[in-house]
Amino acid sequence: MSSQDRGMAFIDFDNINITARNQHGIRYMNFNKLREVLLSNLRCVGCTVYLPNKMKNLLAYIQKSGLEVKVVSPEKSVDGRLIFDLLTNTYKNTFDSAVIASGDRDYIPVVEYVKQMNKRVFIGSFSSALAHGLVSVSDGIIDLDKHITEIASQIFEYTCSKCGNKFELPFKLYGNQTPLCKDCIKTR
Repeated sequence: MSSQDRGMAFIDFDNINITARNQHGIRYMNFNKLREVLLSNLRCVGCTVYLPNKMKNLLAYIQKSGLEVKVVSPEKSVDGRLIFDLLTNTYKNTFDSAVIASGDRDYIPVVEYVKQMNKRVFIGSFSSALAHGLVSVSDGIIDLDKHITEIASQIFEYTCSKCGNKFELPFKLYGNQTPLCKDCIKTR
């Protein structure tokens, strides 16, 4: 990877988030740091998070990181949407190197195809979720296990100004923002 190469990251939210939570205890992910890790040696020309519809309540949080987020409806496949965008950007010559943040073996055929189009493809994954076949077909692996402390968001605890319940957020509120828990926000 060269810092002159144009790089795009395609993040399979479920694959990365479930492993981060279940295997490493990461409750909230710092998506800016994840993007930095994935594209550390590339000139970023895009980074998209593919969010399943069932998780759309996280849309605003991820967008605060400045990343593009595509919410995938229930009848659609996150893998399919990611693959479609990867292929579209390959044909448009948008990037020199792609980074797929997922260890899912479903990406093996598309990685092979994109490489035939003279593009480099790297995989960012936790070792416990990495399909062995991706190792052999990709140009390299970005081991997210080595970056756990970087990509875990700091947690901030607040007391709801309306009901008095304690709650946590993965970001710090500004001084002029009133802390409200999820339940009190819904009843506003």
